[in-house]
Amino acid sequence: MRTFVRLMLEHRNFQYEERAFRGHVEFDQVPRDVPVEQFIPYFFRDREVIERLMKDLGLSDTAGVLGKLDEAGQYWEHFPAYFPDRALCLDVYLFYAYRELLLRTYHNGEGDKVPLVYRRGLDTQRRLRRHLPKPSPELKRVLDGIGAELGDVRLLSPDWSALIGHNGHLNVHLMMRSMGWWKGQPVLLAYKDRIANKPFLSLFSEICPTLTLGENVSAGVWFELASLTPFLGDSHQAFEFQDGRCVYWNDAGAMALQKWEREGRGFPLRDIYDARMQADDRIEILYQSLREKWGLAPDDWFVCLHMRDAEARGETLGVGESIRSSNIGNYFDTVRYITSIGGWVIRMGGRKAPPMPEMPRVIDYARSEDQVPEIDIHLMRRARMFIGTTSGFAYVASSFGIPTAMVNALSSVGLLWSKDTRFALKPVHTAEGRMLSLSDVTSEQWRWTFPTYETVRSAGLTVSESSSDEILETTKEVLDLSSGRPAIQPVDDAWETRVHVPGFFGSSRPSRYFLEKYSASLLADS
Repeated sequence: MRTFVRLMLEHRNFQYEERAFRGHVEFDQVPRDVPVEQFIPYFFRDREVIERLMKDLGLSDTAGVLGKLDEAGQYWEHFPAYFPDRALCLDVYLFYAYRELLLRTYHNGEGDKVPLVYRRGLDTQRRLRRHLPKPSPELKRVLDGIGAELGDVRLLSPDWSALIGHNGHLNVHLMMRSMGWWKGQPVLLAYKDRIANKPFLSLFSEICPTLTLGENVSAGVWFELASLTPFLGDSHQAFEFQDGRCVYWNDAGAMALQKWEREGRGFPLRDIYDARMQADDRIEILYQSLREKWGLAPDDWFVCLHMRDAEARGETLGVGESIRSSNIGNYFDTVRYITSIGGWVIRMGGRKAPPMPEMPRVIDYARSEDQVPEIDIHLMRRARMFIGTTSGFAYVASSFGIPTAMVNALSSVGLLWSKDTRFALKPVHTAEGRMLSLSDVTSEQWRWTFPTYETVRSAGLTVSESSSDEILETTKEVLDLSSGRPAIQPVDDAWETRVHVPGFFGSSRPSRYFLEKYSASLLADS
């Protein structure tokens, strides 16, 4: 149980989840993609918990898994009847079980079950909150220091800081609070060695206190707060509106960003960053020295380019979430175009990213000895535009309001893309060869099939990559937009009538070239 709780506080990718499940079922040769009503009895080991989960989620053991396990002599764990605070302990177990199911259902192509799973988890948390323990004197001193009562805390687990994309989610989560979508005092817990980019995360210190284990808070206080996650924790997977409606978190985040930008509320992280740069110019001085080292003239402009690749994430290409990765070759025409009109291209990413070929006016910063977290962020802030995809680094651009071309994009959930973003999706085709429309890719029938290669194959779909011309023309439109005097007119609002999930693409629009190229397919009804 202690190990289970510890793991639930940490970020884990799809492959980790699959290994954990496989360890439970290898001896029975159970398929990895079993539906949730079979996953629950195979994964959990407390019979009472299993029966409670099945009942609360309206599931039936039609496959007879429990009977098979009983016949095989399965040992079931249980809380003894005499156990102190037994009901409370059972709810703590249920809370973490629901968190596991949030991850599992989404990655297994069952994202339509997320709202109910989350609602049941919230019901459990509300029961627990009635028994919220009193803080220790040391924790109370820490909370007094940030002006918060324990009962008002909205606890954000290390998952919110483990990946840079989750930092972008945190930015929008705090926008929701500013707009009154939720209340309370956010407090972020972080492991010092599992922070994606410390300079970027530090921008939140003025609006969301961060307690980092081993740095600014004692281990005792940190773990005391961590243990209260079932009572106070905010989910990174789902969100509840004030009317009780529950949706996947990204769906709510995309709607929030759209409303935020419609109201002209600006870019809070950009303002914080710029104020810091004015107060301390050491990063700017380092940036200027690197420009000179790389050969950029004082007036030269550049574009940041990021391609999601399996190697940088420690994934296996063709497995799991690498469905969102892309081939470098289709970007070369775009790179050559940018450099031909006087720009530079700075390739961003992790050090394990496959190398870029030698090309004039191209800096393979991802694999450079010059790469440091501060410059990762500063380059994005100084870029004329960004070329990205559905990966976490893109949210640095949207947080700073940098004009962006999102290509090779694929997502089951809402996208936090700002108003100066143009996108080109990965084309998705059925087994019969029909390309899915905007209506299809945002429908309950199809959208939950996109998280992994496995879920895509199970649905009988084929996902292609953005072609060279789609990447180039989308980039040209954003370059035009970044000039401040755009000649390429954006597509009108008619495309949004085909989108089933409100605000699914945030404040962005499809690129004109992409929409016109596939208009017969993209704008078709489901």
